[in-house]
Amino acid sequence: MASSISNILNTKLRFTGMASGLDTDAIVQQMIRVQQAKVDKVKQEKQLLEWKRDDYRSIINMLRSFKDEFFDVLKPATYMRSSSTYYAYKVKTTDENVATAKSNGKVAMMEHTIKVEQLAEKAKMESRVGELGLNGLSMDSKISEVANSLGLNLEDNKLSLEINGEEIKISADKTLNDLISAINNSDAGVRISYSSFLDKFIVESKATGADEKIDVISNSNAKNLFYGLGFDVDEVKYGKNAKFKLDGKKDSNGQEVITEKNSNTFTIDGVTYTLTGVGEAKITLTQDTDAIYEKIKSFIDKYNEIVEKITTKVTEKRPRSGGTDKGDYYLPLTDEQREAMTEDEIKKWEEKAKTGLLRNDSLLHGVLERMRSAMNDLTEAGGLFSIGISTGSWRNGAKLFIDEDKLKKAIEDNLDKVVEIFTKTSEISYSPDNSSELRDKRYKESGVVERLFDVLQDYIRTTRSESGQKGLLLEKAGLVGDVTEYQNTLTKQINEKQDYIQELINKLYEKQESLYIKFAYMETALSRMSAQSSWFTQNFNR
Repeated sequence: MASSISNILNTKLRFTGMASGLDTDAIVQQMIRVQQAKVDKVKQEKQLLEWKRDDYRSIINMLRSFKDEFFDVLKPATYMRSSSTYYAYKVKTTDENVATAKSNGKVAMMEHTIKVEQLAEKAKMESRVGELGLNGLSMDSKISEVANSLGLNLEDNKLSLEINGEEIKISADKTLNDLISAINNSDAGVRISYSSFLDKFIVESKATGADEKIDVISNSNAKNLFYGLGFDVDEVKYGKNAKFKLDGKKDSNGQEVITEKNSNTFTIDGVTYTLTGVGEAKITLTQDTDAIYEKIKSFIDKYNEIVEKITTKVTEKRPRSGGTDKGDYYLPLTDEQREAMTEDEIKKWEEKAKTGLLRNDSLLHGVLERMRSAMNDLTEAGGLFSIGISTGSWRNGAKLFIDEDKLKKAIEDNLDKVVEIFTKTSEISYSPDNSSELRDKRYKESGVVERLFDVLQDYIRTTRSESGQKGLLLEKAGLVGDVTEYQNTLTKQINEKQDYIQELINKLYEKQESLYIKFAYMETALSRMSAQSSWFTQNFNR
């Protein structure tokens, strides 16, 4: 069967074998099979490099996902570099109509008593009912109509007014609805709404607290507008602070201290309180060992998933194709081979051809070895094995095993030690340009999570070192969406293969053209010989 490449090259309309009767096309294709085999071989090498790059990128994306889930400060619930993540409490309150609470990390005390005297409130005012209709207006009335009805001043066909010192301008051809939207979207810090059911307006500050206000009396347009809409605008309206007494705190005179907050939700000593009403409530926190255990287990499970996938890649064998050479591996199919196979056969073949491409890969072995060391080596606070987490034998690679009972006991007995083993931070920050001495010092001073963070940074870092290098895996295979997608070692090799393929195809074309020219000369010579033979036959038979 003729090769697809040869078919592509043989695009000229040729009339061959007219004199000789030979199948010139078939002969030429047979004569260039050696050159075509060279093209197929380099194409297979290029395809293997592309599959290898895809395998690397799959691992890069897996590591990035792991980093995004557990090493992103914007995800505090799973941010394993923070000690706060490892503290969890069950909270009980004697009266949820007074206050509720939750913990945001290590707490100073486990029991609290709170006496709420006043809730924080927004600055607020409500209009009288029906004032809009009394002025002959509706929410769809033009600003020019509103100005005429309520005595507002327009300048350059625009209404300008100030609320809390913030200027708001709107064109006269806009509506009252548009004005309300402009106020709500401004930096005035207030929100105005109209209830058609109640037929009245309500204005509130966007936040609570005594510093929040609604000031419309300092501007004549604003004052006239709100007065015309039915508001009492004789004075500035202010919000209120929450007022409460917490844990019997007293001043120097022995009097209980009233604490004020501008919000009903606030954090004190690691406990976030939400005030819901006036009264007294007792809040009790107990350490939630199961929740802490599950956070650590979730982290370890994801870690194990990663090391198992990488271990599989570096240990899986390339299957043999069973060809004439017993050492033959499954290779990418040539165009000619694909034409002779069904889609299902192609799929099964390529699955085998893609297997084992990263076997014994030194870069990935480096990842596994460093991950194992990060999780297995002793820290200044102790090792993971001391709290029930071990790396097992080398046959298990970098995989971790949890002794549930031992870990839970460690959490119950000495959570601070558990946290320190995981999160202890060095005084030296990570940098790809740190000297070996600084790296060693940072490693010694760090907990296991910080050490693991350094491994991830070294291999999938998107920032550059002083020498211009990004993470080792990115430099090798690139990250889609990053400049390394096109600037990496494997892509460079792939491009070199593509250039070589084009060079071989050009030579193949030249070889084919040369053969067709020779056959054309032969056909011409045979045609002349045939003509001469006919001439001699005719003349000798006279």
